[in-house]
Amino acid sequence: MRVLKHQLQSGSVGHAYLFSGTRGTGKTTMARLLAKGVNCLAGGEALVPPAGVERPCGICENCVAVKNGIMVDVVEIDAASNNGVEDVRELRDSVIYPPTMGRKKVFIIDEVHMFSKAAFNALLKTLEEPPGHILFILCTTEPNKLPQTILSRCIKMDFRRVPMEQIAAGLTDICAKIGLTATPDAAALIASNADGSVRDGLSILEQCVQTGERNITRELVLSVVGSPGDASIAALTDMAYRGTASEALVRLDEMLAGGMDEKRVIDDWIEWLRSALLIKFVSEPGRILNRADENIAEIAKQSADYDVKFINDSIYRLAKLRNDARWSSAVRILLEMAVIEMSEERAQNGG
Repeated sequence: MRVLKHQLQSGSVGHAYLFSGTRGTGKTTMARLLAKGVNCLAGGEALVPPAGVERPCGICENCVAVKNGIMVDVVEIDAASNNGVEDVRELRDSVIYPPTMGRKKVFIIDEVHMFSKAAFNALLKTLEEPPGHILFILCTTEPNKLPQTILSRCIKMDFRRVPMEQIAAGLTDICAKIGLTATPDAAALIASNADGSVRDGLSILEQCVQTGERNITRELVLSVVGSPGDASIAALTDMAYRGTASEALVRLDEMLAGGMDEKRVIDDWIEWLRSALLIKFVSEPGRILNRADENIAEIAKQSADYDVKFINDSIYRLAKLRNDARWSSAVRILLEMAVIEMSEERAQNGG
C-alpha cells in the first residue's frame, strides 16, 4: 500500500502489476483503488498531484464511477470465463484507444492464471510494448502458474493473510455500526475460520446476521459454519492421543449434538493433523498451509507432544474413513469406530 501510494503521489505508476496472494486478502479491491488513483480528478489533470493533495480522493466523479463499476476506462475481466486467445485479442484491440474520462485505461484481470498458453502469448505482446495510457493489473491466487515472460514484465506485490486479531476487531466494529453485538469469542471464531481472508470473514458474519439474531455468539457461529473449529478438533485429538476413548466419544457426541456434520468433522480433522505434521518438518509452514500465522502457532502448541507415527496413522485412518463415508449411511458409527481404534491403539502403546 505504501509503495502504491508513493507511486501515485510521484506520478511513477508502472504499466503492469501482479497482485498475488490467497483468496480474500484484497487484491481486486486494491486494484480498484489503484484504478481510482490514476484517474482521480483531485488536484486537476496533472499526472503529479499538487502538494497536499492525495489520490484517490474517493469523492470526485471518476472515483465514484470506479466505485459504482460504471467507469468506461476501467475494465474488469474474469480470466476463469474469458481465458481464450480470442478474448485477449479483443482486449488488445481495445488497448489502442485512449481513455475517455481519465488519464489511464485500466484493465483488471482477475484469476489471470486461468489464461490458456495462447492467451498468455497474446497478452505478452501487449505487455512488451504497452501504450503510455494503459495500465494492466493482474490478480491471481496462483502466481506459480504464470509464465516467467509475464512475471518479468510486472511489478509484483504479494498480499498476505490478515492477522486474526485484525479481522476480529474489524468484524466487531462492523457489528457495532449496524447495531449488533458480537462476543469476543464469536469474533475470534469467525476470524479463525476466515484464516486470514477478510472476504471469508465477512461472508460468515453475513450468514450470522441473516439468522436474525441481534447478538452474535460463538454457538451461533458454530451453527452457521458447521465446523467444529480447531479448538474442538485439538481437544478430540488430545483425548485420543491419551488413550481415553470414553472422553473422546463424549466429546465427539457433544460436537455432533451441536449441529456439526460428520463429514465436515472428518475433513477438518484430517486438515488439522496435516497441519500438525507439516509444522514438525517445515521451518516456515505458512508457505504451505492455508492458515494464518496465529493458527499455525496454536496448532504447534497443541500438537507439540504428538509423535509423527501417531499423526501419520491417524491421517491414514481418517482418510480411509472419508472414502468409506462416501458410500455409507452410518457415517457417525464409522467415525466413532475410528475414535475408539485411535484411542485403543494409543492405550496399548502406553499412551
